[in-house]
Amino acid sequence: MSIPSYITLLRIILIFPIMYLIITPSFWNNLWALSLFLVAGLTDYLDGYVARKTSSETSLGALLDLLADKLLVCIILIWYVYVNPDTLLIIPVLFIISRELIVSVLRQYIAELAGDNNVKVMNIGKSKTTIQFIAISLLIISPNFGYFFELTSVGFLWFAAFLSLYSLYSYISEWKKFFN
Repeated sequence: MSIPSYITLLRIILIFPIMYLIITPSFWNNLWALSLFLVAGLTDYLDGYVARKTSSETSLGALLDLLADKLLVCIILIWYVYVNPDTLLIIPVLFIISRELIVSVLRQYIAELAGDNNVKVMNIGKSKTTIQFIAISLLIISPNFGYFFELTSVGFLWFAAFLSLYSLYSYISEWKKFFN
């Protein structure tokens, strides 16, 4: 396995301490959870950068990177809703997770249909991931900063959900040629 793949695996491993810190909230645990989440988010960019610079890009690495992104976002959001069951959180989380599942299934279907993986990540998908990471980061530390900050964090989560749905629409529009 290559160094970029180990960096990607680190993103998956970091999910567990983040979950533990979220379920045992305190000022310091929230800051540690945020720090670990930010490190995990940075590995999303670092693994690709290292793979390109060292010419060690592989299909397995690309698949592992995609899986790590989905796991990090979906598991942390599900866990956060488990700890804070609120309809204002549940609905956007369902939108985000539904989008991730639909795009992953369609991407796999198109790859099998076309015989190779000619499905490229669109810029809207990258923007969506960045906004999701920001929203999750804000949610993690929101208990530390009061009601207005928490409300702003939830608003950011809703923005991430709408961007996720727009991204889904963009991908489906781009991929409709594969369904004819």
